[in-house]
Amino acid sequence: MSPYQRGSDRVGRAVSRPTARRQGNRIFYVASEGERTEIDYLGRLDAAYGPRLNFLIRMPPRSTQHDGLSPSQVVEDAARAADDVDIYEAWGLFDHDGRPDIDQVCASALRQRVRVALSHPSFELWLLLHFQDFSPAAQDGDNGIVMEKLRAAHAAFADYGRRDKRITIRRFEALSEGDRIQRAVNRARRLSSHFSHETPSNRDPSTDVHLLIEDLGIVPGCQ
Repeated sequence: MSPYQRGSDRVGRAVSRPTARRQGNRIFYVASEGERTEIDYLGRLDAAYGPRLNFLIRMPPRSTQHDGLSPSQVVEDAARAADDVDIYEAWGLFDHDGRPDIDQVCASALRQRVRVALSHPSFELWLLLHFQDFSPAAQDGDNGIVMEKLRAAHAAFADYGRRDKRITIRRFEALSEGDRIQRAVNRARRLSSHFSHETPSNRDPSTDVHLLIEDLGIVPGCQ
């Protein structure tokens, strides 16, 4: 049985309302540009793995993300949290999405002690890597191939993006089944290795979400 299945009721509550404080945990503040997908995903990670691995994910109130946040707004929000002595790490999750200011936003985050999980072209690349490798050939900001492959990768994602982009119970179970998270981390690392001397805007395709997964302790980081 997966850790998600053991806490399925708790996961549902975590996604639908702010997570209650758990004493003695490392608190990760994670701001994201997405108004649904990333919030669902982070909430389910928190509920499935947080109690056992002693972490707590806090996110901006949903009311502030009604229309989503720009990458610069994500960094600004996370930077405010980084000044809180109770916060273990502050993170910003956002996509490249063809934006011309990504390098500047990432540099600003570094100056303000905000860790960045940039996905190029999109967060869906991170989801896809749970199921298969992805070619390091540049996507030029186009998310079409990533979405097409994700829909074909698992039945739970067959209608992803056509009706909704929520990370439902079924979809999270598919992502967390067996060693899929470890495989996603390994694949993300391999993609990133192709761009060790590139600026963030040129790392196409790549995703840094695995860095957050490692820091949470869900998968061990590189030694």
